[in-house]
Amino acid sequence: MQFKGKVYYNLLRACQGSVPGCKDWEMLDYRALKEEELFSRLKKEGVALTPQSYRNSAEVSSSPEELAEMLVGGEGNEERREKVYLLLFELWRRLCSEQPSVSIFCDELDYQISCYGEKGENGEVVEQLLEQLENILDETQEEGVSSEEIFEIVASGCAEDLERFIYVYAADQIDCGNEVLASELIDGFYPYLREKCWLDFLRCRLVALVDPKEGTLMWQHLLDKLQEEPDLDLLSEMLYSLIYHEEVPLFYAVFELAETLLESEEDFQVLLQIVGEYFSVLDKEEEEKKILAILAKRSFFQKDRQLSIDDGDLQEVKKVLSLSS
Repeated sequence: MQFKGKVYYNLLRACQGSVPGCKDWEMLDYRALKEEELFSRLKKEGVALTPQSYRNSAEVSSSPEELAEMLVGGEGNEERREKVYLLLFELWRRLCSEQPSVSIFCDELDYQISCYGEKGENGEVVEQLLEQLENILDETQEEGVSSEEIFEIVASGCAEDLERFIYVYAADQIDCGNEVLASELIDGFYPYLREKCWLDFLRCRLVALVDPKEGTLMWQHLLDKLQEEPDLDLLSEMLYSLIYHEEVPLFYAVFELAETLLESEEDFQVLLQIVGEYFSVLDKEEEEKKILAILAKRSFFQKDRQLSIDDGDLQEVKKVLSLSS
């Protein structure tokens, strides 16, 4: 039989109980259980093992999934088999660290990414895992399989959005002044990620820090590239970064493309906040007041309200920006 896989249960836990019909054993944090409790639960399911007998069984298996298949693959009902699998998986993580498996590695990625998102105190561990991931990807290059496909095979074993996290982590390194690590992450994962424009954006940020003129050329090149497949989230990030780059015509050009993608009130208010901060940084008080007045007026609007491209306030923002560029 084929087990659902640990990623399935990680996804359930990530939903925080919002999936109807979930049972306690499916939502349980098995990492929080003591080793004795894991073996006790296994015994209740009819699988009596000791730490040594577990290791002996694991030695003839290549993964916790294979071990579970060997011990209970064709026995009992599906719920029992899945319960046993989860217990065996956690014991493999603790007792068989010298026997790596893809599922164990992906589970560790999920766990550390989740911890990073909550507290951000495990950066060194995350850095080590990403280095291992890059090595795995480099070593598993296969003829006829694209780099992006190889990455997706690994990422499919994770509940977290692995591609998005790599971008976020690299961006955090730039924010905290660790430009060397950020550059290494961008270069190392560039062949594997599909949304390369996001990494191009980070490269623009890095270059602009040391050479503003070259940075401007790179920003413009990225904007030209985005004309074919614009992305509002990325354009918003570009606008926020350009606040501190003080390239007024470039800021306006990015805004012009971004405003064509606005669909909701929430989209518009996000851009209003960025434009307001932009004028604040430039010490343009009158322009800032106009933008903040529009934002205050619209703060009571429903966020999911559809935005018209002919909206009067949108046209006013464009006018204020054009006069300043």
